[in-house]
Amino acid sequence: MTRAWEQNVNGNREAVLERWLSSIVELLPGTKSRDSLVASAIAAELGGLLDAVTDHSASAAEPIVRITRILAVQEIAPSKALSILFLLRGLIDELAAECGHPCRDRLEELTLQAFDSYMKHRETIYQLKVDEGRRRMHMALRRAEA
Repeated sequence: MTRAWEQNVNGNREAVLERWLSSIVELLPGTKSRDSLVASAIAAELGGLLDAVTDHSASAAEPIVRITRILAVQEIAPSKALSILFLLRGLIDELAAECGHPCRDRLEELTLQAFDSYMKHRETIYQLKVDEGRRRMHMALRRAEA
C-alpha cells in the first residue's frame, strides 16, 4: 500500500524534480545554467533517484553512481556535493508536512550509499593523479639519464 507522502510526491513529481534540479544547479561551481552538460547529466538521473526514494523496491545504485561520479570531479566540498539528498528531504517535507518525517530512513540509507560511491570515485581520481605523477617522474629520470 502506498503511503500518503509517496502519493503526494508522485502526484507532484515534475514540480519536485524541477525544484530539486534548480537547487542542485545553485550548488555547482561555474555557470548556473540548467542547460550545462553537468546539470543535464544530473537531471537525467534525478528521476531514477526519486523513484528509489518513494519505492523501496526500485534500485538506486545506478543513479547514485552516475550522480556521484559527476559530483566527485566538481570543485565543491564533499559535504556540499552530498547535500543533494538533504535538499530532496526538504522538498518532500514541504509537500508532506502532515506525515512527519516520511522518508528520513530511506534518504539516510541513500545518503550513505552516495557517500560510499562518492569516496570511491574520489579515490580513483587521486589514484590517477598519483600514477600520472609517477609517470612524469619516471620520464624525467629517463631524460636526465640519457
